[in-house]
Amino acid sequence: MTDGTVANALERMRSAERRLAEHSVRPLPSALSDPDPGEEERWEAGQVWAHLAEFPAYWLDQVRRILTAHDGGAAGPIPFGRMKTDAGRVGAIERERRTDPGELLRRVTAQIDELSSALAALPADAWDVMGLHPARGEMSVRTIVDRFVLSHLEEHADQLDGLELVTIDEIRAGAARIRGVALHTPLLRWDDRTWLKPESLQPVGAFKMRGAYNALASLTDEERARGVVTYSSGNHAQAVARAARLMGAHATIVMPEDAPPVKVEGVRRDGAEIVVAGRTGEERHAIALELVDRDGLVMIEPYDDRRIIAGQGTCGLEIAEDLPGVTSVLIPVSGGGLSAGIATAIKALAPDARVIGVEPELAADAQESLAKGEIVRWDGSLTTRTMADGLRVEHLGWLPFLHLRRFMDEIVTVTEDEMAEAMRQLATRARLVVEASGAAGMAAHLSGAASQPEGDDNRVIVISGGNVDPAAFAEILRG
Repeated sequence: MTDGTVANALERMRSAERRLAEHSVRPLPSALSDPDPGEEERWEAGQVWAHLAEFPAYWLDQVRRILTAHDGGAAGPIPFGRMKTDAGRVGAIERERRTDPGELLRRVTAQIDELSSALAALPADAWDVMGLHPARGEMSVRTIVDRFVLSHLEEHADQLDGLELVTIDEIRAGAARIRGVALHTPLLRWDDRTWLKPESLQPVGAFKMRGAYNALASLTDEERARGVVTYSSGNHAQAVARAARLMGAHATIVMPEDAPPVKVEGVRRDGAEIVVAGRTGEERHAIALELVDRDGLVMIEPYDDRRIIAGQGTCGLEIAEDLPGVTSVLIPVSGGGLSAGIATAIKALAPDARVIGVEPELAADAQESLAKGEIVRWDGSLTTRTMADGLRVEHLGWLPFLHLRRFMDEIVTVTEDEMAEAMRQLATRARLVVEASGAAGMAAHLSGAASQPEGDDNRVIVISGGNVDPAAFAEILRG
């Protein structure tokens, strides 16, 4: 086994460990996982964690036993392994299923450390020593490590991801809640192969009405009576303000110093209280959390919340229902709530369609995050350079990231000039007033950043919002 292969194996273990660490600090989800598709067995999150804390050490021991027997002159493939019904395996899972995941992660981490040292020290010829599994037959140490250690760790990380994912049933429930409040936006023809989904036509001028109303409608009467708080550069702010007014709840919105006046006025019209705090999302989030602690308000997160993702996912539900043959969907990506929700719905109902995210070049943290397999943070001094104020977050939300890692095919970037040109073409050819954030998908389409290959004959471009300052819009139209 080459040094490069060993290094890759060690990195795969560390990558899985990082993913597990993300889950260990969160409450256990209540859903059931499907450890073996097609079988009737279903696991709780606690069972997944219990097995995680038990199997790495077991398989290291098996590898050592194979090599010890081989070195001792044993002939032929050396028996190893166990069946799924093995009493020791089942007993360990049942015994540990209610142990704190943080404690189990510490055990897994210690086992991965020992595994890493042991694998790095194996001589090259050890990887080709053969074992005999009771169900899978002959396997080399190389294959045993890949299947029963590396792939197994990744499978369990995928299981924990899956337990957190919003389901198509949650999206359908969201659609029932928002019916009559958020608009079922039409699909508008752009050309013979392309459609527009104009979320700029929503009551608050952006898709955010879907998620905000679904989130507030999911609260108890007692929670709504306490009042809600959120932080936003504008579109989510307006949506929460409108949803709160419709439900008789008081809303406090933490907005940036440089929020577009058109969005500030929209919040004021719906009677929400505005708190101005800095320019970055992290500054605003900190202030909102202080209000939660001080005044007992209920936080309505802009994107890192399954109720928000389910609400935004209703946009994808409508696309799949109105255009069953959809072949690709282009979606602006910010904190990830919209893209996560749409991607979830599209992959559930039109699994062959490509889901493509779009970001400004000046705020491309999501593209980098998917490339690296972990959330990457961009400093606010970088993301605030783009005119697309709705796409200026410093990093993806954790829940959206899990969805995008599973369901998004790629993320492309566009320039400021490309977004401006898309705004002009949407205004002159489609008669749509669209802000820079909302025009990102069209910018990727027009510029070729998201190419439309042969066979991609039912592309949908999500036009996410139209709340643009009139003076700035006029200047862009003048070129």
